[in-house]
Amino acid sequence: MSRGAGQAMRQEATPPAPQLMPGSVCEIWGALNVTPDSFSDGGQFFEPVRALARAQEMLREGADVIDVGGESSRPAGATYGEGSMHVPVEEELARVLPVVRALARAGHRVSVDTVKAEVARAVLDEGAQIINDVSCGQGPELLERVARSGAELVLMHNRGRGQVSPPFTVYGFVVADVARELEEARERAERAGVPRARIWFDPGVGFAKTAAQSMAVLAALPRLVALGQRVLVGASRKSFIAKVAATPEGREPAPNERLPGTLASVLAAAHDGAHAVRVHDVAEAWQALAFDRALLEARPC
Repeated sequence: MSRGAGQAMRQEATPPAPQLMPGSVCEIWGALNVTPDSFSDGGQFFEPVRALARAQEMLREGADVIDVGGESSRPAGATYGEGSMHVPVEEELARVLPVVRALARAGHRVSVDTVKAEVARAVLDEGAQIINDVSCGQGPELLERVARSGAELVLMHNRGRGQVSPPFTVYGFVVADVARELEEARERAERAGVPRARIWFDPGVGFAKTAAQSMAVLAALPRLVALGQRVLVGASRKSFIAKVAATPEGREPAPNERLPGTLASVLAAAHDGAHAVRVHDVAEAWQALAFDRALLEARPC
């Protein structure tokens, strides 16, 4: 990164504080993919200055957390073919560290989406407060790094690398199996030293699940909330929305045409007790949640 770009990032590191909804119980995590190949916004925020500008915009729009990802996790299957490409540690760090460093130094809550212990160590040293682990706690070294740091940990339900095909999509009863596998991941994290109070569950809709299975898990969210962990739901713009809500002509909407379905998932998650939603469209999610909350408060007792 050039000296001028670094100065621009430092100068822009502190946006106006968002006016959060009083009493809000469902946080908004803004998805920031500093990758060339993410399924929805790959390449848009690959440059550090553009990534930081987008992070600042999401904070102004009401994001509570910026979730930074330096390696696409799009799963293999009919929708995305072979899925995401593996990114070396050095490349992933080059993508995420400038943004994490600037946001953390400005006092913002930062989550980093990674499965690599080396990346987790580096971003935690730079001030990230959350590691978002899409491997469902399969890496013992990553869990130990989180435990030593005092950071929070998101355990996202997943199998393999999220392939939407057998054997990964073979379940006895998908909701019960997801719940059990999340509890097993929690046990791994606790054995590594991560306190239960610092663990989040993410049901992993869209990963190792068909569209029907993702819908079943989302519809059964209260059962997952009842497991006792804070729950993060990340349905934003995912392909299962397009499959279950095609256009009247039968066409599956492209990622940037899935905002209505995304907002429906946000409201459903909030109603069913989710503690946070991860979205690409922060302003729209904020407005939907604010209106929904106002409507609930306006109803007669």
